Amino acid sequence: MGHSIGDHAYGECGIEFLLVDRSGPQQRVRRFRADVRLLMDHPEVYRDGDNARLRPVSSISNAVLALGARHTASEPETYALALAEHFLTADRRVLTADVRLTASEFTPLPSGRPPSAAQHFSGPAGHRDHAHLTLPRDGEPVVRSGLLNMELFATGGATFTGFARNAYTTTQAFTDRVFGARADVTWRRSGTDTPHGKCRARAAQAVVKAFSEHTSRSSQHTFHHLGAAVLDACPDVAEVRVEGAHLTRSLVDLTPFGVGNEGRVYTVADHQQSTVTVDIHRT
Repeated sequence: MGHSIGDHAYGECGIEFLLVDRSGPQQRVRRFRADVRLLMDHPEVYRDGDNARLRPVSSISNAVLALGARHTASEPETYALALAEHFLTADRRVLTADVRLTASEFTPLPSGRPPSAAQHFSGPAGHRDHAHLTLPRDGEPVVRSGLLNMELFATGGATFTGFARNAYTTTQAFTDRVFGARADVTWRRSGTDTPHGKCRARAAQAVVKAFSEHTSRSSQHTFHHLGAAVLDACPDVAEVRVEGAHLTRSLVDLTPFGVGNEGRVYTVADHQQSTVTVDIHRT
């Protein structure tokens, strides 16, 4: 019985670097991570070990860095599209270029120096900007943008009651619990009237506002509420995915030390998390 080679791809992931934009009065420093996957048409590499048409992955990482020099002021979506177009142009055997970029901002530090001088920053904290772009050779690019690793916390007011039980359920009902979650909020747009950066800023503001005004009945309830808020705030967003984990935050028992703990000290063990995913579409 014969056999044949199906889809095959290769790439480079975990390409990390800084982009420094010194073009304006307010300089900008971002830490990037790029993951590139190229769907190819070179079965002879796999079948015969013939490397004549195989380019080493160093050509991928080097291209990411070289094009980064031209995109220090670009949004991740624009940079990702430039990379995808480069890989399709550079090698006719690339059928689809799949590029994921995440970026986190360094925070400017106050300074009395003139704008033209060196500026100082502290390291990135909080969420990361995200772009996932797929560009087939004979098709249009598909772009998903988003905010990764948003950590949210409420010191009380959340509830969790009325849930189903079986023989293995040990969870107790809560009427006033702290609520912690880490979420990735990503979206696909149906238009490009709004620049990517403005759309991302509007979505981030919507998520923060929605969470601050929300009384959580469950992680699922909260994640849906956040996604719906993005759709309401961003008219050209067609669908939103909110994916992440409810982070268990339990009171630490300090009674062995003769210390009371009235809602002051909580665990932050995140190795075991309950995961939640919801897709919300505009109708």
